[in-house]
Amino acid sequence: MKKVILFFIVSFIAGSGFAQQILTEKKVNLSFSGFVKNDFILDSRRNAEAVDGLYTLWPLKPQLDANGEDINAQPSARMFCISTRFAARLSGLEIGKTKVGSYVELDFTGNDAANSVRFRHAYTTFTWPKTTILFGRTWHPTFIEKVFPGVMALNTGVPFQVFNRSEQLRLTHHLTDKFDVMAAAVYQINYINFGPDGTSSRYQRDALIPNLHLQFQYYDANWVAGAGVDWKVIQPRRTTVGTGGKTYVTTEKLGTMAALAYLKYTKGKFEFKAKSMYGQNVSESLLPGGYAIASKNPQTGFETYTPTNHLYSFVNLMYGDTWKIGILAGYMKSMGLTENPWNSGTTEKPSATFYARGADVDVCWRISPQLTWKVKNFMLSWEPEVTSASYGTNDVMDKGKVKDAEFVTNFRSLVTVFYLF
Repeated sequence: MKKVILFFIVSFIAGSGFAQQILTEKKVNLSFSGFVKNDFILDSRRNAEAVDGLYTLWPLKPQLDANGEDINAQPSARMFCISTRFAARLSGLEIGKTKVGSYVELDFTGNDAANSVRFRHAYTTFTWPKTTILFGRTWHPTFIEKVFPGVMALNTGVPFQVFNRSEQLRLTHHLTDKFDVMAAAVYQINYINFGPDGTSSRYQRDALIPNLHLQFQYYDANWVAGAGVDWKVIQPRRTTVGTGGKTYVTTEKLGTMAALAYLKYTKGKFEFKAKSMYGQNVSESLLPGGYAIASKNPQTGFETYTPTNHLYSFVNLMYGDTWKIGILAGYMKSMGLTENPWNSGTTEKPSATFYARGADVDVCWRISPQLTWKVKNFMLSWEPEVTSASYGTNDVMDKGKVKDAEFVTNFRSLVTVFYLF
C-alpha cells in the first residue's frame, strides 16, 4: 500500500513539473463585468411566464368563471432586481501554442420568488489562429449571438427567438477572414423537452445521441449573414404498459430537425436584424412545440411519435446612440404535426395526446417599440409591448392543426434602469 501511495506522489510531482514546462502565463488577466438591473412591469392580463412574470411568453387563453367573466383578464404590476448580472473572464494562459480562456456568468433568476443564483454561462475555450473549441455551457447554436433582438425584456424575443443555454462541445473554424463554419454537439440539462414524465433531460440522455448542429456564417464591417441546420433525437419512454398490466421495454425514438437563416446590417447609428427558423419539437428552447403520440398498440402499449412543426420569425430595427429608438416585430405560426396523431378520445369526440408547450396556440405576434437613454454607464429604457396569441382546437383528422382559433392580447409596459460595469 505504501508503494502505491509513493507511486502516486512521485507521479504527481513529475506531472506537475511537465505541466509547468508546457503551461505558460503571458499577462494573465481576470476581468469582471455585468450590470445592476431594475425592472418595473405593468401587464393588462395574465401570461404564460417564468420567474414571477419577469420572463413572459404569451397571454394565457381565457378561463371563464360561473358568470362568464375571464379569470385571466387580471392586470398586475411588479418590480424586480433579480436579473442583475455578474461575469468573470480569464485569459492569458497558453498550453504550447494553444490559448486557453474561460468565462463564467450568473444572475439571480434561478427560481420563481427564490432569488437564487443561476449559472448562465460557464465554459472554457481553446483557441488557435483559425480554430476555436468551446467546452461548457453557453447559448445554444440556434441562438445567434450576433443576431438577436435588442430588447430590454428578459425573454429576448421569445416566442419568435430561441432562448436556450446548454452544455456543448462546439468547434468554430475560420475558412476565410470573413467566413466561418461551426459544428456542435449539445446535451440538455436546464432547457429540456416535454414527455410522459413531464419536462426532463432524461429523454435526450436515454437516446444517447447529442443534439447535432452545423452552421455557416459570413460577416464583415456591415453585414452578418448565416444559415444552419439542427438535428435532435429523444426517447420518450423506457417501458410501456399493455393489457393485463404487463410491462414491456421500449426504445422507440423521435428524430426532429430545425433549419434557420438570419441577417444583420449595421451602418453608423442604424441596425437591422432579421431571423427565421423552421423547427420541430423545439420546446426545450422555450418555444411553442413538442410532439404527439402517432400510434399506440393496445396490447403492449407501444407508441410511436410525430413532431409539431412551427415557423418562428422576427425583425428588429434600432437607431441612435445616446438616445436610441427601436422596434421589434415577431410572428409565430403552428403548422400542425408531421402526421395525424393517435386518437386518444372517441369517434364522436376525437382528441390527441400531446407532450408540448402551447399545442393549442395557432398564431402569436408581437409589436414592441423601445426608447432608450444612455449616458456613460447609466441606461434608462421604456419598452411597451403588445403580444397576441390565438387559441383553438387541435383537429385530430388534419395533423393536429389548430382550428377555430381566437386571439387574446396582453399589453405590457416595461421600464428598465441599468448601471453597467
